Amino acid sequence: MQEIFRLKDFLKVISDTNRLRILCLLTKKELCVCEIFEALKLSQNLVSHHLAKLEKTSLLEKRKESTFIIYSINQKVFKKYKSLFNQVIKV
Repeated sequence: MQEIFRLKDFLKVISDTNRLRILCLLTKKELCVCEIFEALKLSQNLVSHHLAKLEKTSLLEKRKESTFIIYSINQKVFKKYKSLFNQVIKV
């Protein structure tokens, strides 16, 4: 039952259109906030808000490069959620 709640939380986070768009961008390459909000035509504040939500679930990794914070997908966490999804949803 605990797995179902973890999966629900994950799906809830990625079900937001803007967060899903951010994740899709990050599957191609790592990006800083300014690159993300320019690519998606969203405000910087909104992108930062969505990045914070994604970070809370450990879906993103970040590193500092000069004055920029560079975001990428945390592949290890995504693999865990994929495995959890496959366990819960048996097709």
